[in-house]
Amino acid sequence: MKGIEAVRAYQEEIIEPIPSSIIVLDKGLKILYANRNYYIKSGKKEREVVGERLERFFSSMLIEKTRVDEKIRQVFDTGIPFSGGQLKYPGGLFFFYKIHPLKEADASIRKVVLLMEDITELTRLEEELRDSYVRLENAYAELKEEDEAKSDFISTASHELRTPLTVINSYLEMFEDGMLGELTENQREKLAIMRSQTDHMIRLVEDMLDTLRLESRKFKIQKYPLRLEMIAKSAVEEVSKLADLKEQIMSLKINGGLPEIEGDAQRIKQVFNNLLTNAIKYTPNKGRIDIEIKDETWDLLVSVSDTGVGIPKGEQDKIFEKFYTVGGTSFTRESERMGLGLTIAKGIVEAHGGKIWVESELNKGSTFYFTLPKGDYV
Repeated sequence: MKGIEAVRAYQEEIIEPIPSSIIVLDKGLKILYANRNYYIKSGKKEREVVGERLERFFSSMLIEKTRVDEKIRQVFDTGIPFSGGQLKYPGGLFFFYKIHPLKEADASIRKVVLLMEDITELTRLEEELRDSYVRLENAYAELKEEDEAKSDFISTASHELRTPLTVINSYLEMFEDGMLGELTENQREKLAIMRSQTDHMIRLVEDMLDTLRLESRKFKIQKYPLRLEMIAKSAVEEVSKLADLKEQIMSLKINGGLPEIEGDAQRIKQVFNNLLTNAIKYTPNKGRIDIEIKDETWDLLVSVSDTGVGIPKGEQDKIFEKFYTVGGTSFTRESERMGLGLTIAKGIVEAHGGKIWVESELNKGSTFYFTLPKGDYV
């Protein structure tokens, strides 16, 4: 009696609390035992289950579809556990099941255990996730189509604008050179304004085209041997008049002799121009802008420091996104160029295999850094 009681206690303490449904069957597929969880899930009583055959509780359609009866017999015949399958009950209930042999002392198999885990909620979540993924894919396809249409429009419009702007600019040059007659001082002043605005529009068009090239991965650079210090000097000279208008001090420091590297001189100069005009714009009158180039182990490091308004820490990574504005004020709208300058600068630097970043503190200024690899050319 004590042995029987011990077995019952073991059953009560260990087997019954298991959250899975457990059914023990003999070779005739008669149910010998079912645990508490099975009765809770099925709503049946022990007297209704024990001693009955499996097909009374599994519909003929379910057995035919899953061939669970054949799998149980295979476990009896081979002694090899069945690793798992899925059962779908009426009402949308899903169960994952396994079949394990119970070997006797003489290694014979007279019983098997059918373990069933309720996966109804998990299956529902998987279906919802699958549906969400399909909807997300469809939304992405629609957005991509709209984006391509927008890009095609901007590209077409930009190319169409560039031709008449180039023609207008040519005629303005002819007027300035006196090829179309002498001009009065007042006419020259108005002509200078027209020329400035036309140049500005041409730069806007070029910025839009460069941004589209970056987004479509059609952005090309031409690599040739170059001296970075010469490009820096040329860029500083070009923007120095803008700095003079605000009485700003601008300095260029070259640390040691820089090696010759390979890159696209025109594009790298564009990076300098974008960073310098940005610094001039956001540095107050009589402020300071310092440009420094260092020879590092693997790269040339360029820094452009200013004493301007600065950028909040949480927004410093975002300013390289196109059209991004910080606190309602565009920190990338250098020279009124739609906030594309830093986006393009980032694209140019990365196309050379370098990286660009900023360190800044509000009301204390900013320092933009970018690297250009020396590569195997050195």
